[in-house]
Amino acid sequence: MEEKTVQLSLKTIIRECSKNPNMVMEYLSYFILKNRENVHDVFRYKKFNDDFADTVTCYRKADELVGIIRPSYDEFLNKLLETLGISSTGQIIDNALLSKKMLDKVEALKSIHNESELEYYYPLLYKDLVNGRRYYESLQKMKKQEQISDQEYADGEHYYYGCAMKKSLKNFIETQSVFYQRLILKRFEYKDKVENTSFNSYIRKYFDVNKFIMYVIHRYLCTCEASNDKEVIRKYVDLVEKYLNGPYDKNVSLEDNGVKVNYDMIVQRYSNLKKLLGDQSNIVEWILIPEGKKYSRVKSEKTPRMTIMNMDEIKRLEVLGERKRSFYESSPYLAKVMGLRRYHGYVGYIYPNGEVILDREYIPHHPSTASGDAIYHMNVHDFEKLSRCDKQELIKNPKVARMNHSSTWEERVSKLINEPATEKTQEDSIRLIKRLKEKRTY
Repeated sequence: MEEKTVQLSLKTIIRECSKNPNMVMEYLSYFILKNRENVHDVFRYKKFNDDFADTVTCYRKADELVGIIRPSYDEFLNKLLETLGISSTGQIIDNALLSKKMLDKVEALKSIHNESELEYYYPLLYKDLVNGRRYYESLQKMKKQEQISDQEYADGEHYYYGCAMKKSLKNFIETQSVFYQRLILKRFEYKDKVENTSFNSYIRKYFDVNKFIMYVIHRYLCTCEASNDKEVIRKYVDLVEKYLNGPYDKNVSLEDNGVKVNYDMIVQRYSNLKKLLGDQSNIVEWILIPEGKKYSRVKSEKTPRMTIMNMDEIKRLEVLGERKRSFYESSPYLAKVMGLRRYHGYVGYIYPNGEVILDREYIPHHPSTASGDAIYHMNVHDFEKLSRCDKQELIKNPKVARMNHSSTWEERVSKLINEPATEKTQEDSIRLIKRLKEKRTY
């Protein structure tokens, strides 16, 4: 029985793992054309300017470390939901209820009367319409300048109409409605198609397998660090252990969304996760850095405001969030401290040199947690008292330092936590961890 494990960035694979950096466009073309074949086989024509080639999915059997690399059905489904304006945060249950929700959005699309409404309710479809018009205008311009033949123009025009990018808004909505109904109703055929596709032989031939496997292990670790489920963590930790004990060349390195990945980093993160699995001393019976009464009162008195972020901003925050998580999990902390909110609030990291860093845990479903809250640091001697204080109290306390998530925050935190530990500071940190364990009441 195959098990879907992690999503992998095709951009990272091609940039970091290819054997020949001069062949990047050729490699990308291979994955794009493979996806186009699958799309065409099932749906008969493709969406304008979208090849569903941002990510691939890793499938494995129980005895395999990596398994089979395939096109990502999740990417297709997420983009389908995104285009129809349906929120896709959290795990998506792809069933008849989701089909109804999507088909209802297609029916609503048919009632659009003007381009302003289209732009407001379906901004990505509006963008397709604009891009289609630009493409068609460029065809006409090139024909007038005699830069393309009549046959090339006819082929381009056929492609334009085949993608349902007709200039009339009425025709555009009619053709797009038919197109998206087809995507919704036939999507499981597409799922079967992509799950019978394998990129393994191509990757083995043109990519550095040792780098590729290190990248997969890095994504396993990211999954562990994002999970509160110890069974999930244990499963992926076992896979990382299998990698560490396996016959792979580990003298390689790569970069994923600004995070530098190498063997030492993997070992450190693995070690921290093993500590998390085996040691419950890092859970305390109070909220770490609560908001405070003043903050809560102001928040409740104001009219609730919904912050709408576009997909580019969400993706930017997701990259920052992954970097933030990887930074802390690869740091040499002795214990990770969670309060009553567990991973939904501040988390503390205790270091051998007596420093305690408190930062908001990154939650993928809430992208603003990537950089929306300040970082606090204090000495282990003050942690038990000061970590109970709210933000207003901490700002005024001379024993606490506060910093924002500016472009240099990682450097500044690194400087603090990498100060050499003495025998005394290490004893103080271990003593605090032991005391926290003894005080637990549940």
